[in-house]
Amino acid sequence: MRDQTTIWGEVSDWPPEQRRALAVHLLRSLEQDKGIGPVSRERQQALQQLIGIWKTQQPPDDEQAEQILRKERMKKYG
Repeated sequence: MRDQTTIWGEVSDWPPEQRRALAVHLLRSLEQDKGIGPVSRERQQALQQLIGIWKTQQPPDDEQAEQILRKERMKKYG
C-alpha cells in the first residue's frame, strides 16, 4: 500500500476537475462506511412535520406544542 505522500505526488499534477472528482469519490466512500442508508418512513414523516412547522408564519407556543405531543403520544402508545 502506498503512503499519502506518494499518492499526493501522483495526483497533484492532475487537472483540478480530476482531483475534485477523486475528492468527491473519497467523501462518498466515507459516507458509505458510516452506514448512511435510506431514512425510515417514520423518520421521513417526522422530518416532513418539522419542515411544515418551519414553514408556518407563527410556530406553536408551548401550550400548543404540549397538545401536539400529547396527541402524538396517544397515537403511538394508545
